[in-house]
Amino acid sequence: MNPPELALASPVPSAGSAAPLRERAAATPRLACEALAQGINQADLDAALNCFSPGGCLVGPEGTAAQGEHALRESLRQLTQAGAYVQIELRGVLVAEDLALAHERWQISYEGVPDSRLSQARGPSLLMRLVEGQWRVAIAAPWGTPASEPLRAVWP
Repeated sequence: MNPPELALASPVPSAGSAAPLRERAAATPRLACEALAQGINQADLDAALNCFSPGGCLVGPEGTAAQGEHALRESLRQLTQAGAYVQIELRGVLVAEDLALAHERWQISYEGVPDSRLSQARGPSLLMRLVEGQWRVAIAAPWGTPASEPLRAVWP
């Protein structure tokens, strides 16, 4: 069984959460999720961007993927400018060496927009990678992912 810090995000910020994000280690997937949510909620683009692995990807509500530092920064900027408030609740994490597949629920609401809360709980939408001892987001799809074409057999 995994230690609790790998499986669940705490609903209340930890005592150390007031520290600057760059000083907090993303030693577990839970802490990495907390750091990402805090970076977005504080409109700290550098801190939020630092939560992604190199080449990381954020899938937007329309299904487009922002991949790479420039595209990620722009997507995160749009979220923060829209007044997004994010909570990520991990419900379970499957860890295999340097990869983690997270089952989580994202709650995203927007400042000044009544009934704007989005709850996403359809399944795993977060893949993390261990980079130099820190968990980083490789793929985040809080709105889900668009259906892909069915796989087809390829004959030589």
